[in-house]
Amino acid sequence: STLVYALLLSDDDATRGKQLDELAAATSAAVRQETLRLLPEVQAVATHAKLPLVDLALPGLRHLSPTQFQQFRAAVQKLVESDGEIDLFEYVLQKVVLRHLEPFFLQARKPTIQYYALKPLAGDCAILLSALAYLGQDEPDKVEFAFRQGAQLLSYAAQVELRLVTAAECDLEQVDAALTRLCQAVPQIKKNVLNACAQTVAADGVIQELEAELLRAIADTLDCPIPPVLSDRSV
Repeated sequence: STLVYALLLSDDDATRGKQLDELAAATSAAVRQETLRLLPEVQAVATHAKLPLVDLALPGLRHLSPTQFQQFRAAVQKLVESDGEIDLFEYVLQKVVLRHLEPFFLQARKPTIQYYALKPLAGDCAILLSALAYLGQDEPDKVEFAFRQGAQLLSYAAQVELRLVTAAECDLEQVDAALTRLCQAVPQIKKNVLNACAQTVAADGVIQELEAELLRAIADTLDCPIPPVLSDRSV
């Protein structure tokens, strides 16, 4: 758990101090001290290796007691919210960790299937593809091109044209709401949506770290493996 805490600590000294105080209050002084001990090692890890580090921590976290898990989840939430905003890595880490741990501790029920067709979810798909396109590109024409790479297949399946939304209309809050609805779709729709997301990410042949992180959150939330289209590309 201290590895996850260390990954969530801010680079800003003042914010990090506040986070550590909140961590000690939510857990213990010993946890605070161990998190600080791990911090230099975590800071030395490249961004693209942080999610694999989280994966390594997951088996050990499954051995927490129910009480310890509740404490862990509350501490993670405190660290994420301490600076008043949630960045992409914090969002992805929460999604990945809780998606893999909650079934062990909360007997979480699978979302009820409510969508058997893609058309009612076209707006949600546009939000996901737009978010990925903006993450990977800076120039408007390249953003549009990346979006279209994923949107063309879904537009056909949904029988409605998907349109690129503005950056403000596909922030993390909007992405999270879209994923919540897409979780209620049949598995084939989820698979098609994730494949479209992968096409957008791979549009320029370069998968940036932020793109890979968001794609991982989408894949984990939809309970789908990362598509083969990315298997031979460097993340």
